[in-house]
Amino acid sequence: KLAELQPNDTLFISNRTFWVAGGVRAINFQSVTIRLDGTLRFLPGRDGWPLQRTCGINPLQPIRGKTCVQEAFYIANVSGLILTSNGTGTLDGSGQAWWGYINYLRFGEDRPRLLSMINVVDALVERWRFINSPYWTFTAFDVARLEVRHCAIDNRVNSDDEHSTANLAALNTDGFDVSGRDIHIHHSSVWNQDDCFTVQPTDSTGVNAHCTENVLIEDVNASGLGLTIGAVRPTRGHNCVRNVTFRRAVMHHTFKGIYVKSQHSDDPKATAELTNLLYEDVDMDSPSQVPIWIGPAQEADSKDACSLVWPELPFAKCPPPPTTVRWTNITLRNIRVRSPKQSPGLVYGNPESPMEGVVFDHVTVSHPGKHPWGSDFYKCEGVHGRATGNTFPVPPCFRDSRAASQQLLV
Repeated sequence: KLAELQPNDTLFISNRTFWVAGGVRAINFQSVTIRLDGTLRFLPGRDGWPLQRTCGINPLQPIRGKTCVQEAFYIANVSGLILTSNGTGTLDGSGQAWWGYINYLRFGEDRPRLLSMINVVDALVERWRFINSPYWTFTAFDVARLEVRHCAIDNRVNSDDEHSTANLAALNTDGFDVSGRDIHIHHSSVWNQDDCFTVQPTDSTGVNAHCTENVLIEDVNASGLGLTIGAVRPTRGHNCVRNVTFRRAVMHHTFKGIYVKSQHSDDPKATAELTNLLYEDVDMDSPSQVPIWIGPAQEADSKDACSLVWPELPFAKCPPPPTTVRWTNITLRNIRVRSPKQSPGLVYGNPESPMEGVVFDHVTVSHPGKHPWGSDFYKCEGVHGRATGNTFPVPPCFRDSRAASQQLLV
């Protein structure tokens, strides 16, 4: 059916459950609508899942190895796309068969993304529900003019109202990952075990954008590893994220909260930037880890990353971001964090190339945890920062402008 679609056609999928083997492809289309009123449930596990030997053709798939699994639903080179539903269409990835710590050790990230889009222009996704993704859930790379509204992602091992060790076994189940330009996501929700709403970088190799920019994510619920930008790794094409706003977000029992991260590169000719980033009106309730993290990515699968066990274990390392990454104009405004289990945060730049123009305006943390940074509350280094409004506690390396701002209000 997909291969037969012509411009202005609509594919109707009725309100029933259909089993699918994976490897669904929609490539080189114009002005098509897919209306999913029922459920597409993908076969559980690797047995019978389609493979491909040209893993490098899809830039999202791992290059290592002779074969890799195909994406569950893959869309590429499409303009004028509408994914909609008369109620709530569902993609079910049967992720339980792919998750688990042992599976991760055996197969790493050779798992299918539930929905992947590359080089898509003028797209609307609405009233779709994505559950049990084997790997990243919704991926839209190198897109232009994308709107996502009234959608939901739910990837959890059990019904615990927290990100327990059992639930975190659903590794790498990213929520909405996007890159490109002119992107709007709103009135949507994510509960998962990795980054929730993620703005990924783009460089000069992009087709529709040479920098991920003009992104607005608002009126969302998120619980997982956070409202994320990055990781931004320097490239020779100048990896870039700028003009991004997150606003009006509720984060119930999230793991991390605000998460802005870079990656390392040994290439002296590679560069990157994170510019004009705003987080506004964000509420976090009892985050289980550090609620605010601005600095190097904490992960296990990239070179010279901040260790996942840092600073818990004395031998673990967390190098600063490379000097080839430029951080400018990052504002957190009206951020409310209640009872985090750990210290309020980390703002960690490279002292040889500090972050510039970092502002905490009315960033309040009530009943902050003392571990791991004690009475300092924040790991704070390599940043030119300023605290205003009723911000509490103030990162120790920030300039405290609270009294001056309150006098101006009077």
